[in-house]
Amino acid sequence: MVALDRFVRAGFGATSVRELATSSGVTQPTLYYHYGSKDGILAALIEPFLADGDALLDRLESVRGGRYAVAREALEGYYDVLVAHLEVALLVENDRSVRSHPVAGHRLAAQAARLLDVLAGSQRPERRIPAAAALGAVRRPLRLVGIDPVRHRDRIVGCALAAMMAEAPSAH
Repeated sequence: MVALDRFVRAGFGATSVRELATSSGVTQPTLYYHYGSKDGILAALIEPFLADGDALLDRLESVRGGRYAVAREALEGYYDVLVAHLEVALLVENDRSVRSHPVAGHRLAAQAARLLDVLAGSQRPERRIPAAAALGAVRRPLRLVGIDPVRHRDRIVGCALAAMMAEAPSAH
């Protein structure tokens, strides 16, 4: 998709509708007719990502088992959503203007907070800190050049799960 490529290379905020139209080989009125605005184009790009994230969160509400089972299901599901929408996930991760977007950013932040709540299972810092570390351990390796997300799935999810389940060293 041309718009996604332009947003990734130049940034959402720095890309104009004129550039999108020119790159796509269509007129600006055509883009406005179909999407309403540049925000509408962004919404169309991230909607499948958000929909899959919401479906994962809905599914996680029915996961039964201990903390380990829930964490494994959540981290595997999160990884799979990120990989299925890797370019969009990287755009979100790398572009502050997307994360701070009045509509898209709000939905992304709400979904991230919901995932952290499910994974931590508590508001206590001793549960939320490892949960946040585990989510980062899933996301960050996907930014590395040369990482095959399919081949390295078990390793990445395993490291994230280890971060989630690790006990912090006691303070002396």
